[in-house]
Amino acid sequence: MKLGKGMAIICCSLLLLGAQPGLAQNDADSIQMQRVDINHADAQTIALVLDGVGIARAQAIVEYRDSNGEFKSLEELLMVSVIGEATIRNNQDRISFE
Repeated sequence: MKLGKGMAIICCSLLLLGAQPGLAQNDADSIQMQRVDINHADAQTIALVLDGVGIARAQAIVEYRDSNGEFKSLEELLMVSVIGEATIRNNQDRISFE
């Protein structure tokens, strides 16, 4: 296939920048850079956004929240038996309480 000069420049630029036409960015990578509202998100979203939190731990967060009300601080997350200080420290920039 022969490309026009303008198209060839665009393709080369994309390759130099690391973009590959036709390939979408991994959704999990995109989600992990976001923040999660710990008081309103479902377990699946919490598990996707928080580092080191799988679906079982995320469900424990949701169950605790449903039984005890919304979280007001990071420290309150320690009340969830499966959440430790390291998990909170590693995710503090990803957690919001909106």
